[in-house]
Amino acid sequence: MAGKDARQAARPRNEAEETVEAIHRGNVDAVVVQGPSGPQVIMLQGADAPYHVLVERMSDGALTLDADGSIVYVNSRLCALTGLPADQIVGRTFSSLFAGSAPQQRADDAASDAQLQRVDGDDLPVSVWMRQMAMGGVVATLVTLTDMSIQRRAEEVANAERFARSILEQATDAVVVLALDGRITHASWVAEQLAGRTPVGQLFSAAFPLDAQSASQQGTLTRFSRESLDRALATKPFHGVEVRLRDERMSGRSFLLSGGPLVNDAKETVGSIVTLTDITDRKRAEEQQTMLVAELNHRVKNILAIVQSVAGQTLRTSPSLPAFNKAFSGRIQAVSIAHDILTQTRWIGIGFNELLTTVLAPYGVGEGRISIEGPPVLLEARLVLPLSMVLHELATNASKYGALSAPFGQVAISWRLCDDRRRLELVWLERGGPVIEGSGSRGFGTTLIDRVVRFDLDGEAELDFARDGIRCTLRFALTAETAPEQVPASAVLPH
Repeated sequence: MAGKDARQAARPRNEAEETVEAIHRGNVDAVVVQGPSGPQVIMLQGADAPYHVLVERMSDGALTLDADGSIVYVNSRLCALTGLPADQIVGRTFSSLFAGSAPQQRADDAASDAQLQRVDGDDLPVSVWMRQMAMGGVVATLVTLTDMSIQRRAEEVANAERFARSILEQATDAVVVLALDGRITHASWVAEQLAGRTPVGQLFSAAFPLDAQSASQQGTLTRFSRESLDRALATKPFHGVEVRLRDERMSGRSFLLSGGPLVNDAKETVGSIVTLTDITDRKRAEEQQTMLVAELNHRVKNILAIVQSVAGQTLRTSPSLPAFNKAFSGRIQAVSIAHDILTQTRWIGIGFNELLTTVLAPYGVGEGRISIEGPPVLLEARLVLPLSMVLHELATNASKYGALSAPFGQVAISWRLCDDRRRLELVWLERGGPVIEGSGSRGFGTTLIDRVVRFDLDGEAELDFARDGIRCTLRFALTAETAPEQVPASAVLPH
């Protein structure tokens, strides 16, 4: 369409150029110019008809200038272009016809663009072509003005179409343009991938069979499919309807459907444009976020209950307020470390080796006094807090009374997987500490370890107070499937 308009716009100019060329070759009868005695018709040799008859038939504006640049003749087409009668143009200077700079008179053939002033105040883009000729001792300039508005408009349409196609090609969403009958006329490459083929020529509902995600939106989608698409979009654009494609290739994926009318310059609805945005990843992130918030709320309540219970028990078993402050601060620090780990891993979990290294960092792990050995194990988030509390109690006891209280004492931590990798067995072995007399003291720390392992970890703890050092063996479930419904340690700690 744009190419046809351009050819039509160029035709008048070509005709004008041929006419002036004919004058130059001597095939035209005469020309009106400003002579010594005023305007006169100069007949070319062998002519039988006047020049102005031929020029009046031109589809371009034409005028004649004398040597001073004054207009001595205009044809009817130029009058139509300016909106002025001939008697209001003849006698004016050539430059007065233009808005801004006017083309300069030149001796050689030349063409230039300019803005012709119209009587209604609008400017008309024209292409100006001039040729200077000397005939019968008189110098005259023949000028044609071609209306370029149609060609410019055709160029604008072509540019707009190229721009629109570029948008479709670069769009990351599925974008389709529909005609008034609801059939797809243009589609982005994403839309083609979504449809599994080119959807051009098909009805939208056939190319993209949709189901709404919720009952509240199903009514909107049903009306959208039942009515003709252009009428639905022209009356009420819609945005953000959550849908799924009835296509096995897109199983489990969610999309956001939006649409609206496509309007031309005359404010007429000529079709509609519809987009399908893949929001699957966003939906999954939202669902995960919701789960994380719920998990966080649950665990925060458990943590607060544990803190309350630990505070009460620590206070009752502490000989003095400073002793309570030290013991309670250490246990709260263990809870804080566990919470930091869970936050950093987005409550997904952590490697067992990393948990040991983090919790035992204040006690010299990595400095040769605490050794760690075992296979890689990824712990679920639910295990992080109770294990942190147990490890803290063991390390605190070792630093106060056990191997870590002596200059050359050491702690060896090892673990292995058992029961088809569903459970873990950990051995905490102290050597080089003070000699343990009797069966050892069982305080609140020992009680806390036993209760946390039993109820929070679905496991068991064995403490052996041997003369050469404590040996603690922990066995617990690694997965929630093998563990019964959890009872928080705070619920079973003595009050």
